[in-house]
Order: sequence, then C-alpha cells, then structure tokens
Amino acid sequence: MTNQPGRVPPAPVTNQQGRVPPAPVTEQPDGVPLTGGRMTSGIVRHGDRVHRPAGPWTPAVHEYLRHLAAAGFAGSPRVLDAGDGWEELSYLDGEVAADPDWQPGRGNRLPPYARTDQALVAAGRLIRTLHEAAAGFQPTETGYRFHPHPPLPGEVVSHGDLGPWNTVYRDGLPVAFIDWDSAQPVDPVADLAAAAWAFLPLAPSGQLTQAGFDPLPDLPARLRLFVDAYGLADRQSIIPALQRSPLATAECVKYRPIDASGAAASLEFLARELRWIHRLAPDLAAAL
Repeated sequence: MTNQPGRVPPAPVTNQQGRVPPAPVTEQPDGVPLTGGRMTSGIVRHGDRVHRPAGPWTPAVHEYLRHLAAAGFAGSPRVLDAGDGWEELSYLDGEVAADPDWQPGRGNRLPPYARTDQALVAAGRLIRTLHEAAAGFQPTETGYRFHPHPPLPGEVVSHGDLGPWNTVYRDGLPVAFIDWDSAQPVDPVADLAAAAWAFLPLAPSGQLTQAGFDPLPDLPARLRLFVDAYGLADRQSIIPALQRSPLATAECVKYRPIDASGAAASLEFLARELRWIHRLAPDLAAAL
C-alpha cells in the first residue's frame, strides 16, 4: 500500500519497526514497547529480537523472508521464532522516518537525512537489490494479507508498503526495510512506482512544505535520479505505473483499521492524487 502525507510539527526519530520508542528508551524486564505504527500494535523489543503479533498471512511472509535471507539480502529482518499468534524477528538497528501524526492529505514529515538526493539514490538501489533477491522465488505459501495469489508471470513478491516509514536509515542512508506484513506479488515497475510516490515524495507543494522541504524539490529531476539509481531500462514505463498507483492504494483502503469517515477521507485524498498526477505526468515524462 502506498502511504503518503503527515503534518508540520517535527516527527520524532523512530526506531525499529517504524515505531516511536518511549523516551528514554530503556530495556525493561518485559521489553521495550515499539509504538507509533499505522497498522500493527503490541510490538515489543527484547534486545536484538522483536516480538510481534502474527496473522493468517504470517506463514507466507516468513517463507518470503527466509528466501531473502538465503539469497543474501541484508535489508530484511530474519525470522527467529513463531508461535500461536506471535512471531519473533531480528531487530534492525537504525532510524525510521515515521510520522506518527500522519493523516491523508498532509505531507509525511521527514527528517533532513530522508530528504537528501543521496538517500533517494540509496533507496532506489536498495529496492533493485530486493527485486533481484526475490526474482525466481516460487512460494508454496501464498496466503498474503492483500490479494493472496502466487506470483503471476513477470511478478515478484515484494514488501508491499515501501516508504520512509518502513525504512531503516543508518548514517542518513536506507539500509533495510521493516514491517513486511503487506508482502505480496507485484509487477516490479508498479512496485517501483509506488515507492516513488513515497520516497520522492510525489506530492503537491503544500504537502512537500509540510514534509520539511525548503526549498521545494524538483520532482521530475528526483524521479529521473530515482529510476536511474534503480536501473530501470525503460524509464518511460514508470509514467503509466505512477498514474495507476493510487488506484492500487484505493483497493487496500478496505483493509485499514479505520471507520467509514476515515475511509471516505482516504478515497477523497486518492481522487485528488489521481487528478494531480495526471497534470504532472507530462513534466515527469519530459525529464526521463
């Protein structure tokens, strides 16, 4: 799912699993609660292990994470243990640019390190490495949380919610992704397009200001930088994928833990995104 927007007040720098740890973060006998996520609660860190709730989709996610580990992908947590309704994953140390005050229609507040061109390039390269590690994966477990099905020809299993809020940064650069509960098969270009919405980020000027950009970024130039870092052979193929991306997000609104009013706000926001990206598409295409 593609998540966007947040608000002006500075977001606290977050820790593993995209959660904002209590301040100060000190180890307690029963662990350190990791809070602030959008989809999952009840996450606790115990040293180098993260105890999380599990769902019906967890066996499929675990099979995928084990494949990534076997393929040598260092940007995902390792599956350590699991039981009835819970899982334990390895803790990935670093900072996560999550905004706990995010709401649809507002810019997702990003710390300075997550707004740099260097971070954008590193995100594109990390996504390419993920796609290469996932290539050829033929799962036996396909009960993914959203749209459960085996990969179709041309699809790879990917993270499902790539964005700064699910990215571990070290020394200001993306090195790993967390919160893999939305993993599912996807066309790689569609996955890259959804990530572009989040990492550039693609948003009107008001939301970019709320995200912390001053001056405003050159979005067409940042898109070219991102797709070149990924190594996309046909750069123009990203344009229709960018225009379809909000539609894919709309399909997932029904799964979010929100009421009817929240769903309506999300869909109204996505409708505005569709009209906005339609107007911007010619400028984006010209930069590619």
